[in-house]
Amino acid sequence: MIPNLRQATPQNLPFVFRLERAYIQDFESESLHSWQGAIDRHLEQWISNLSRMFVAESGDEVVGYYFWEVRGDEAILSSINVLPDQRRRGIGSYLLKHFETQAVKNGMTRLSLGVISHNPAKQLYEAAGYEFVHQKGDYCYYEKSPNGA
Repeated sequence: MIPNLRQATPQNLPFVFRLERAYIQDFESESLHSWQGAIDRHLEQWISNLSRMFVAESGDEVVGYYFWEVRGDEAILSSINVLPDQRRRGIGSYLLKHFETQAVKNGMTRLSLGVISHNPAKQLYEAAGYEFVHQKGDYCYYEKSPNGA
């Protein structure tokens, strides 16, 4: 399935909040309390990166999103998320490829991301050519040259 992608708007932030919270509950439940305590910081992050946030739609339904941040010449995939009942349909791969294209279009020379070690999305990143660079705690960090993007 190839979803329609468009730049996110402030009206999409409640959806982002719900999926981010669900992710924390499912994959990092021990961090839920501190994550909720930092909601102002998360909201600030989402708003400041709204120009680099895209949502995937299937018909009239938003089914996923991603956003990225910039650090120098590095594009950091901050979050990518797809509704649970829409996973394993190629939407995540499509969002990841769109991130890479957007980063290259904006002159980035490095692509990076971090993922908790037990998240099955690691397979998606590895299949897309991201290479493991280091681990810090439970997080695995990956990088990719945009040459292949």
